[in-house]
Amino acid sequence: MNENEAKTLKNYNGEIIDKIEVIGRKVIGEQKKVFNEIKITFSNSDLNLDSSGIQFSSSDNSKNLKFPNNLTPELAEEIGIHYGDGFLSAKKYTYRLKGNIKDEVEYYQEYIKPLFKKLYNIDVNLKEFGSVFGFELYSKALWEFKTKVIGIKSGNKRDISLPPVLKINNQEILASFIRGLFDTDGSLYFKTKYGYKRYYPTINLILYSKKLIKEVGEILRMFGFNPNIYFSSNYGRITLNGIGALKRYETMIGWSSQKNLNKLKDWKKRYPQLNELNMAVVVQRLRCGTVAPETRVQLPPSAAKETKVSYRSTFLLLTKSFPNTTLPFKVQRFPTALPSFNRQTSLFLNRELDSQRITWKQ
Repeated sequence: MNENEAKTLKNYNGEIIDKIEVIGRKVIGEQKKVFNEIKITFSNSDLNLDSSGIQFSSSDNSKNLKFPNNLTPELAEEIGIHYGDGFLSAKKYTYRLKGNIKDEVEYYQEYIKPLFKKLYNIDVNLKEFGSVFGFELYSKALWEFKTKVIGIKSGNKRDISLPPVLKINNQEILASFIRGLFDTDGSLYFKTKYGYKRYYPTINLILYSKKLIKEVGEILRMFGFNPNIYFSSNYGRITLNGIGALKRYETMIGWSSQKNLNKLKDWKKRYPQLNELNMAVVVQRLRCGTVAPETRVQLPPSAAKETKVSYRSTFLLLTKSFPNTTLPFKVQRFPTALPSFNRQTSLFLNRELDSQRITWKQ
């Protein structure tokens, strides 16, 4: 804080209550986005699975296959992977799982192969199939586990829907399913925006099953996201846009696919200030003074000169604070003097490196 800004605080009895560092004028818009609280609306909480009716072929018995007795995060993620890259034949006891040979080989080798070993005691034989990489296997027991115990529809996935066992009031289970699905059929990319190269994050999922898109969108809403959902005549799409959504997704769901982890790592290297400062979210909170809700604070025109109002850099945010009230971040521009303001008004003032919120005491 420079001398003039310190003087302004003293003259108007202001107090810094938190500090947010941003990298540019329009980037501050990311801090206005509000996410809802987590609210899982599924009522079922039973994680038990009954695998007693599964029939084993002689080949299954020779391989000593095993199946989980409970719905675990690992199993939920494998179900998501199945919904993304997998195919379960409706005519034979065949299961195929294949991904892009260009950027998913490591994911299959380092994550999916050990996951199948842990869940089912299956040593999958990974290999190339033209432009894809993965495995095919024949197992009556695995086919019955997936169809009869989990409830996955075999055959074409165009009309596939969320299996009943996953409609459960368990955040970790649901997050694991979403992770497996987005790691295989989703994408993470960064668009050039606000003049910053490959800056703006978008998490995207495209599926032929519109019903599943609706169900996944509902889970994301339960997690507090605001997903954009679009339907064409042939497919459905979900997108999560912005730094706030990226940070929330990273914290609540995350990635197991190395290609997505690498993309995120590269982005953090390009914009370390966003990573180090928790994606431009508040990192420092100090004591907040309060005034009565009915009180209006009058700032004289001279305040504008003292704080040098500007729209070409990041800003100093002045806002009024009320007891037990959350104030909205409502952007307004004031080209000359700062007028009187109430609970609906926030004022943005010039600051080269950071944005600070101030509350005014009576």
